[in-house]
Amino acid sequence: MSCDIDLQRQEDELTVISSIYDETEFFHVKVSKGTKCSVTIHPKILKKLEVKFSSGCSSDVVPINSTFIEYLPPIRMYIYLPSTYPSKTPPEFRLSIVWLSLWEISFICQKLDEIWEENQSNEIIFQWLNFLQNDLFSFLNISESLDVSFLHLIHTSQDNVTLRLATLSDFRAQNGALLLDIKRLLISYDKRQRKTQFVKNFYTCYICFEEYAGLNCIELENCGHVYCKSCMEKHIRIRIIESINEILCPTIDCKRQISENDVKALCPDLFFQYEEIMLRVTLDTMDDVVYCPKISCQYPVIRNPDDIAPICPVCKYCFCIYCRKMYHGQAPCEMTSTDTIKLIDEYKNSSNNKKMMLEKKYGKRQIQSIERYLTTEYLQDNAKSCPKCHSFISKTEGCNKMTCRHCQTLFCWLCNEQIYGYEHFNNIDSQCHGLLFEGIETDNIDYVIDDVMNDINPFFEDLHI
Repeated sequence: MSCDIDLQRQEDELTVISSIYDETEFFHVKVSKGTKCSVTIHPKILKKLEVKFSSGCSSDVVPINSTFIEYLPPIRMYIYLPSTYPSKTPPEFRLSIVWLSLWEISFICQKLDEIWEENQSNEIIFQWLNFLQNDLFSFLNISESLDVSFLHLIHTSQDNVTLRLATLSDFRAQNGALLLDIKRLLISYDKRQRKTQFVKNFYTCYICFEEYAGLNCIELENCGHVYCKSCMEKHIRIRIIESINEILCPTIDCKRQISENDVKALCPDLFFQYEEIMLRVTLDTMDDVVYCPKISCQYPVIRNPDDIAPICPVCKYCFCIYCRKMYHGQAPCEMTSTDTIKLIDEYKNSSNNKKMMLEKKYGKRQIQSIERYLTTEYLQDNAKSCPKCHSFISKTEGCNKMTCRHCQTLFCWLCNEQIYGYEHFNNIDSQCHGLLFEGIETDNIDYVIDDVMNDINPFFEDLHI
């Protein structure tokens, strides 16, 4: 009679659990002397968990690398219900958790035994499952991070002693992934689960501001921003067609480049063209690579640093590395008027080493004419001609009373008229009245006044004032 009651209680308990978990998570079947159950439990992670993998180094400071994940592989629990459960005996079980060591799983098995001891003769399966799903992390003191260094060490070392040590545990504790790469396993599972959850959700595309199911969206690999596939495909396609090498996420202030995987997924027909653009960018950064100037060729030519006339290995064209025209020996590169204007600007802002390179490229005579032009331009902008001898005089400091170094004529810097002393600046009828110190920075006025007073003092001494 007691056995029939136990079987009925088992059936009722299994019916309730089946209503909570779907058929992919909970399965049970009758056998000759009881019931076998298989349960898949997804532990709840409230926030991203840092998973740490040590290198197995024997030094005092063990380098740690880590990654953040949102989903851990599920816990598997295999249960056998004897005919005397729940009135007399507890269920038999096996517990498999791939991200815990066997002794940590053994510790959990003991905790499940304690829960049964506290609830003897009562249905226990739901309490076990609730503990594994909701309370496991707090029981193991896992809050911010999960250290799987020992499991990582087993895989990387393949050491028999370490493996035997790992198997010293409760017979009910199982880990079918002991010899697998735990780091790769956890990262791969997390990536797959995030993709599954992404497809189920809805997102707003911040290009067209429409809402789409995750199936029609893409989460950019490098930054995590989400857009509808249609908008992002257009964004990438336009930039590839325009030969733009840096295809960035369009979110404001996001400087992350869109990954090759995302480009290939959205624009597979343009991916070869994208790779060609990226290859050209790489070649452009190499000092020993120049492109054949023939439009029909454009082959990247590797040259020696001192070779100024490389030969294209494809079309055999020998060209000057400076002007990209057919090699012209020691003669300077031909220049158009536009080239001359560009050269003037470039030479004006170049370092000494760059100026030497430009001289090699365009010839010494061309550079000398550029220097003469720049000298004349400077004088026109920064000097004035003496009103008497017309020599160029520049002013770097001092007041506006100028003395020509060639003919010693005094003249006003402001109006360029010949003067005979300071009366030009003191005469109320003069256009430069009171402007002796005009244009002089405040910090230099005291210094200039001292100079002016040195000029005036002898005059006063002659008058005995």
